[in-house]
Amino acid sequence: MPRQKNPAVSRAARRRATERRTSVRFLPRQEITCYWSAGGDYSPARVSDLSSRGVCLFVRGRVETGTELTVELINGPHTFLCARRLRVLHVYQSNGRDAVVGGSFDRTLNYDELLPFMA
Repeated sequence: MPRQKNPAVSRAARRRATERRTSVRFLPRQEITCYWSAGGDYSPARVSDLSSRGVCLFVRGRVETGTELTVELINGPHTFLCARRLRVLHVYQSNGRDAVVGGSFDRTLNYDELLPFMA
């Protein structure tokens, strides 16, 4: 009698692309207030994850890959503000006005700048 495969056992998914990130991304434990601008008025955004080299944001509006944004991040207790330029590397536009935007900062966040968002 031939052996049957166990359907409950699955293989690990194979990664098609190699991981290119050089810094660890953190899921913030606190709500991070974020405002972004592409040169005009500032709009609010939600932070999905944050690293010393970049951020992933949920924004309302249309953003194109390669765009330079000004991003202001404010920690939960509103005791620390960090402003950076963000080069948009990835955009996942939904059917509506919302988008997921991932990008890299013009200057890395040092330990003292990253810590207020993680505590």
